[in-house]
Amino acid sequence: MTSLYLVLLITALLIGSFGWSKNLTKLNTTLTWLFLYLFSIFIGFRSLNSGVDTISYFNYFNAILLGEQTDFSFEKGFELFTYVLTVIGNAEFYVFLLSFLQLLLLLISARILKIKNNLIVLVLFLSFLPGLDMLTNGVRGGLALALGLPILIITAVNRNKFKILNFIPMIIHSSYGIIALISLLINKFSSVKLNIFLFIANIILFAMWLILTPLSLLGYLETFSSDSGLIGKLVRYLLIDKQLMSLSVKLYFMFVSISFSVIYFLCLKLNRAVYSDVRLTRIVFITLAGQFLYALISFSEYSYRFMYLVYPLQILMLSYVVDKYMSGSARNILIFFICALGISLTYSTKTFYSFELLSL
Repeated sequence: MTSLYLVLLITALLIGSFGWSKNLTKLNTTLTWLFLYLFSIFIGFRSLNSGVDTISYFNYFNAILLGEQTDFSFEKGFELFTYVLTVIGNAEFYVFLLSFLQLLLLLISARILKIKNNLIVLVLFLSFLPGLDMLTNGVRGGLALALGLPILIITAVNRNKFKILNFIPMIIHSSYGIIALISLLINKFSSVKLNIFLFIANIILFAMWLILTPLSLLGYLETFSSDSGLIGKLVRYLLIDKQLMSLSVKLYFMFVSISFSVIYFLCLKLNRAVYSDVRLTRIVFITLAGQFLYALISFSEYSYRFMYLVYPLQILMLSYVVDKYMSGSARNILIFFICALGISLTYSTKTFYSFELLSL
């Protein structure tokens, strides 16, 4: 079934990369919903051993169902979500829904942004490791980010009002508070010039931490590691000495994070209309501000989690830019190349081949 999933993904890529043609435009919405359902079925109904955390969510659901003490302490919103599912569903449906809702909310957000080719949004998200990982391992954080997307677009991107609502997804995962705080800065700081500055600063920071070892900084941070609060927890994350990723994987995350923004800046140079697109400027600001935090601590083994915070928004940013400001065969070839490269890197790993999709 895993091989069949790849066939479906490649088929969706072939259709989506030409999804702006007149013949496919009328079918785009129907095909998008079809592939959304199929991908959700394959990923949602995976085996217990597919993904590091899948079995943990099964155990958490069953503990809530039986009224037992859970091994994990999650946010109250996620705990309530799980409790409701114990009443109306079973563990398999629960895990399926955790994946399905992420993809559904991503597509709803794309429609709010009036992105015409919704299918390519879905394919882009699934083409790279962060998307697959949030659907199979970091599902709690992925759900919070997905829930936050439409709220963020409606409040901070489209209208720049009621931004306090962006703190709601924190009831699912507290890390979303970072995005909520960034959204409060849009009014004062969002601009093309600052976006350019942030992009350059991010590249410098990534390069710096690849070359330097921040020994003095780590020594200073270590004094806070015994703190029992949020700061102490963050510092312990930063100071972890266990190697979670090889250098090649670290470079992969940095490359993905930077390359999406490069396409925006390329369009900025080639099309003056991009300068006056306020919505896009705000999306890019939130993305680059979040990416700045990732670059700032990219020396840490856990820094990739900060990259995940803006990944769904990066997918929407890239889809919006390609959809609105590019055209013709150049657009088709570019989006096909990006997704094909992502798929070849993501789905050729031993980790993915250990997955058993649609096997519950």
